[in-house]
Amino acid sequence: MKTDFEHWLAAQFGETGPFTLFILLMKIGADDAVPLKSSYAHLIGDDMTWAEMRRLLDSAGTAWDGVAFFVGLGHAGGPLVDETARRRLRDVEADVKADPLTLNRGRFFDREGRHLQIDETAA
Repeated sequence: MKTDFEHWLAAQFGETGPFTLFILLMKIGADDAVPLKSSYAHLIGDDMTWAEMRRLLDSAGTAWDGVAFFVGLGHAGGPLVDETARRRLRDVEADVKADPLTLNRGRFFDREGRHLQIDETAA
C-alpha cells in the first residue's frame, strides 16, 4: 500500500514534471514544530518510495519526527539552478521559523509517510 508521501509525489510530478524539493527535518513537540536541518534535491522522477526517502533523511544523522517538503520551479518549469535553490531554501527556513503554519503551504509528513497538518492553537 502506498503512503501519503508516494501519492503526493506522483501527483506533484504529474502536475509539474521535474522540480526542486526543499526539505526541512522537523522536531514535533506538543505545542510546536521546530526545523532541525534542511537541504534541497532536484527530483527528476516520481519512483521514490517512502522507505527510500526515509533512508535518505535518516542519513542526515539527526533524530527527526517529521519532514516538510516545499516545491520550487524555475521560470520555465523544471528544477531551479543551485544558486537560486540555496537562496530559496534559506527563505523557506526563515518563513517556517517565523510562522510554523507555513508548513501547511508545503507537504508535511511524519516518519511513516503520513500527511500532517499544523493547526493554530489558542494562546
